[in-house]
Amino acid sequence: MRKKWFLIIPTLAFCAGSVFFAYNKPDVYESKCVLIVEKSKVLSNVLSERNVQLDARQLLQAVRERMLGWLSVTKVIKDVGLDEGLNTNDLGALENVYRKILKKIKLHTKSHDFIEISYSGTNPEINFGVVNGLVSNFMEQSLKSSRSEARETLEFIGGDLERLKGVLDDSEREFRKFEEEHMNDLPGNENSVLPKFYTAKSELAEVSSEIVSLEEKLKFLEDRKATEKETITGEVIKVPNPKAEELKEQITDLEIEITMLSSKYYDEHPRIVQKKNELTYLEKLMQEEAEEVVTEEKIVNNPRYESMVEKDFNLRLELSSLKSRKKEMERTIEDFRPSVENIPELKQKLFELQMDYEINKKLYEQRLMQKSKAELVQEMSLDAKSNPFNIVEPPRISYEPLKGDKIKIIIMGTILGLGIGIGMIFGLEQIDTTFKSIEEMQEYLNIPAVGMIPSIVISTEMNQKVKSSS
Repeated sequence: MRKKWFLIIPTLAFCAGSVFFAYNKPDVYESKCVLIVEKSKVLSNVLSERNVQLDARQLLQAVRERMLGWLSVTKVIKDVGLDEGLNTNDLGALENVYRKILKKIKLHTKSHDFIEISYSGTNPEINFGVVNGLVSNFMEQSLKSSRSEARETLEFIGGDLERLKGVLDDSEREFRKFEEEHMNDLPGNENSVLPKFYTAKSELAEVSSEIVSLEEKLKFLEDRKATEKETITGEVIKVPNPKAEELKEQITDLEIEITMLSSKYYDEHPRIVQKKNELTYLEKLMQEEAEEVVTEEKIVNNPRYESMVEKDFNLRLELSSLKSRKKEMERTIEDFRPSVENIPELKQKLFELQMDYEINKKLYEQRLMQKSKAELVQEMSLDAKSNPFNIVEPPRISYEPLKGDKIKIIIMGTILGLGIGIGMIFGLEQIDTTFKSIEEMQEYLNIPAVGMIPSIVISTEMNQKVKSSS
């Protein structure tokens, strides 16, 4: 409480000063306008669009950039007459006026779709002119922008539509070409190699099974043939002794030889005698052999063996035919195998080409629909009613000054005085190093105190304190 005047005096001084300044300050007036952001219900219904909630901050930023741009504000400055006395070539002075106006303009959202524009100044007519000019310029620019955007959008969509048409034609051409080139390699076609491949494999399995069966039959037949004889004994007949016939031929030859020798020699010649003795012996031997009866067995082919041989021949012939057919089937399968192995890759490639075609077709149809919508938007943008911004509260001249400004000045002055007073008290407390009590001294010195000498106040000091307190 000793320093209470350090708090009271600055507070009263600043409060009085702020009151004096506030009541001597010129009155400030404000003009404002409220806009609403809405989409055309007709346009939304025709285009079947859902209402997309716009971000309030982004919306406010877009409106601020368009409404408070250099061209818009400088046009308002010239229309209202705030450039009087300025050199037309002095861009620096014009920029200063531009910045001063921006400081007095307030732009904020009242709710999600409502935007409030206000301008405060000492002249109500100028305030109205600034707000009205800004809003008018903004509405005009917004309408022009929507028309320009609709036109540019239509041009872009038209160009992109031609591009997509070319892409669609190329993808369709590539898809059809691939399909025609590999028609016989793809499943589902009557001339596809896949059914032929599986048919050949099935036939190969059947032929292999028949070959195994025939080989088993041949083996069994060979075993049966080994137990059979090629020939069998038929009827027994009597035939002349073949040795007698041989002896008869020898006798004939010997008689011819004796006759020839007799023409050369006499009968008692040793050689003739020898030959005659041989002839006698042979005649005697022939007579003995002629008396013997010779039997002969008739040998005939075994009919069972011949049947087995015939069956063996037929089986081997059929086996050879089946083996030739098997080789032919194997060659056919090997010829089809590369095409069959490529079928998954071909199917994947065909699927990719088909997907590309479907995607390009869908994109083209979407862009075609967007073109129709863009044409409708362009037609509707020619109507002023299609502007997404509408004025809810038009700007008007207000001759009632803002009271909140002066109250704010008084409150701020009082708060400033209080702050300065508190700061002074705090500063003095920090500067004052005297002990206020015996406890402070003991705590600081860390030694016990013996006693405290009271201060002696003389009459002169008492009078001074009374005077200072009064």
